[in-house]
Amino acid sequence: MLLSIVATSVTYGATPSLTVTVSDSSGKAAFKGATDAKGSFATGALKPGGYVVQFNSSKPPSGSYALVVSAGTKKVAANAVAGERFAKGGVAMKIDVGAGLNISGQVAAEDKGSAPMGHNGKPMVWIPKKLGSNLSAHWAESDSAEAKEAQTQGSYSTKNIQDKQSQGISPH
Repeated sequence: MLLSIVATSVTYGATPSLTVTVSDSSGKAAFKGATDAKGSFATGALKPGGYVVQFNSSKPPSGSYALVVSAGTKKVAANAVAGERFAKGGVAMKIDVGAGLNISGQVAAEDKGSAPMGHNGKPMVWIPKKLGSNLSAHWAESDSAEAKEAQTQGSYSTKNIQDKQSQGISPH
């Protein structure tokens, strides 16, 4: 499952070193490297266009992982990726890159027993993208006003909003 998100840093648990290959739309490798001790990587500036970021490991790590890849304001993420997938052909993510931008990302082990932790040690919660908002889905501290609002509000589909607008009713 791919999701747009704002956070480019994910804090879960221990992360294995993975090989990262970034290829352009023609399949030509634009970057080859490995994730660092924090599970992060970054390319240099790339030409504008579509790219595929491939994560591989010769020794499949156990457990489940979250991946985040970003290029400027464009971000994609995958959660609950089984560790063995890194050895069985790897895990690929597509992202578009604008002029003069690089691709950066992070892989983190998911700890099913606890929520991700913020830089200040507080648990984080996932805030989904709100329909009609220009703010992407993202992580927020669990005790923030934003997190409390997200937990108490329902969501509307595009059809729900269109129906309400055609009736002259505000969806909020």
